[in-house]
Amino acid sequence: MTLNIETLKAQTAKAARRCEAWMLGHIKNGNLYGSEHPDPVSYYKWPLTLMARGQHAEAERLLNWINDRCLQDNGDYVSNRSGFHKEFHTYATLWMVLAAIRLNDRELVQKQLGFVLRYFNRKTGGLATFPAGSEHLTEDLCSTAFLGMVACDMKDKDLADLILGYFKTILALQDGNKKIWIRLKTDGTLAQSVPVEADPKTYCIRIGNEDECYYFLGAACYFFARYTETFGDGALALSEKYADIIEQVGSEALRTIWAAKVSPGCASLYGVTSDERFLKLAHPVLTTVLELQMPGGYWLKNGMPWITVSAEQCFWLTDIHERLDKGTIQ
Repeated sequence: MTLNIETLKAQTAKAARRCEAWMLGHIKNGNLYGSEHPDPVSYYKWPLTLMARGQHAEAERLLNWINDRCLQDNGDYVSNRSGFHKEFHTYATLWMVLAAIRLNDRELVQKQLGFVLRYFNRKTGGLATFPAGSEHLTEDLCSTAFLGMVACDMKDKDLADLILGYFKTILALQDGNKKIWIRLKTDGTLAQSVPVEADPKTYCIRIGNEDECYYFLGAACYFFARYTETFGDGALALSEKYADIIEQVGSEALRTIWAAKVSPGCASLYGVTSDERFLKLAHPVLTTVLELQMPGGYWLKNGMPWITVSAEQCFWLTDIHERLDKGTIQ
């Protein structure tokens, strides 16, 4: 398969611009800052995305709007979260930590991490989902990968190395069948049972099935790329092993919005290695994301603009566009 880099660059740039325009219109036309919004934390992905789009003043204003209404003294956010965003509590906060780092708001970063790091396990290198009682805490790939991105942005190699160890451990513990368990228990063993009330897809990936949460693997790959950019090639061998899993999934199963993080994860590895393999793994997901964008610039959920995922895709598309300049397909 030969990929046209210039075409991909044009497509990702156009899609990101359209979504940025929708986001800015949503803020202005909906009088977001003057509204009595029921859950400002639902915009947790927006400040980082606006930073990536060069909208620094708007990003800071939006983050301040969220913080003024929802940030507690302990660094946690009050929110009417449900489903994924209730369980993956620290993941949502880390999007805002990354924005605060780029805004150079050190006091805010320290406050936010003061809460998040309570759930970091230095023994395993994993970050726990939340809320849960201590006996039910598990440490998942996605939350841990985002803490790894924070470690890279902060140039904290000690923290990044601990997190890299988590990804080595969880891979080494797999039994080699078509299931990938994506959480560790706090004692460092695989979490191989799913609580009755939980979504099994957030505990285990069945390789090759459609609508699995392959984005966990994509988040891991993005962290490996950021580690490589920041600290050197210590994550590259591991990235190849995670790419092997994504390759086993197959392009058809990856053609879903639920695999969306696979595209930036693999594109970022392409950016740091110029290895065509990674871009080819990113391509089916990227194509699907582009196809699903609405003319208004957003992505849909239940017939309405998807507030969280639309901003996220704008961020990733912006990042992918930049990565495409860093590698060359012959």
